[in-house]
Amino acid sequence: SVIIPAFNAADTLAETVASVLKGTHKHLEILIVDDCSTDATDKVAAKLVEQDSRIQYFRNPQNYGVSKSRNLMMYRATGEYVAFLDSDDTWEPNKLEVSLKMLADNPEVKAVAHALRYLDKRGNKLSYIPTYPTTKAEMQAIKETGESPWVFPSSVVVDRSILLKEGGFAEDWQVGEDTELFTKIAQKYGLLATTEPLGNYRIRGNSLTDKHWLKKRIASDCVKENQLRRLRGEKELSLNEYEQLCFKNLPVLKRLNKFREVLALHYMRKLGQSFLNREVLPTLIYGLATTVLNPQATLHKWKWMKADQKLSNQPAEGISHSAELNPHQSSEIGGRS
Repeated sequence: SVIIPAFNAADTLAETVASVLKGTHKHLEILIVDDCSTDATDKVAAKLVEQDSRIQYFRNPQNYGVSKSRNLMMYRATGEYVAFLDSDDTWEPNKLEVSLKMLADNPEVKAVAHALRYLDKRGNKLSYIPTYPTTKAEMQAIKETGESPWVFPSSVVVDRSILLKEGGFAEDWQVGEDTELFTKIAQKYGLLATTEPLGNYRIRGNSLTDKHWLKKRIASDCVKENQLRRLRGEKELSLNEYEQLCFKNLPVLKRLNKFREVLALHYMRKLGQSFLNREVLPTLIYGLATTVLNPQATLHKWKWMKADQKLSNQPAEGISHSAELNPHQSSEIGGRS
């Protein structure tokens, strides 16, 4: 079952769905859930439904947000496995075939993922987005240490029974809900990824992460805290509880320093987006801002951007997980929610 949440996605939805239909794995259903779009998403979806009986379209009675939208489709899905795909991302033709083979070959693993490529505003494939864990040793390390996987929603295929058991995505999280769920699944059930880029992630500047960048960082820290709590057998914290206990109670100077670090990461993310979209002035502005806020991290980002020029010119199949950067080094440019 392929779940595609859509909000004002009229410009990209048809391309996204087409990338699924062109795939080598044909036994599937596509569930499009429209979260009260105000553009022509409904008209685009209606045409798609007419073209293929495997496509179903649902429209929320009000704007629920991406977490609840995905969860609603999770209960409607009939497939043994669920694959998530954002309405402006695309898949390579062999994405589902490779993912399902990974699950069949590794029965102890309940979720799989893969590397991606960035898409710019014009749909051009750019640099490689690495992923983690890609070996069983790395997968075991996540279970033992509480480390987070580095995966995007559009790369994940997961056993539907596990999603139902865990209750899906946290609906009270504005951002970071994907990190929270996939980290929990990786730690409790096992998640393994391939270095092959089987999908494409579109760079856009109006994502929830961009709008709620401070909450995103707090959410990421909350995920780390709950990972350690699970290992110790302690009760997990809600996002609100974590924000009160571990952020707002910090001394003023530590809180200000934390804010500086988070703001630097936000501008660094914008720097990466502008660079990949070849936007010269925003790249210079965000580069200056990150240099002022965090010079050392900015130096690393410039190194990443230099490496990106090399990676962009390599064929997809020629890139390995270890090429130039690891997923944690490049993580601040990417995540959507």
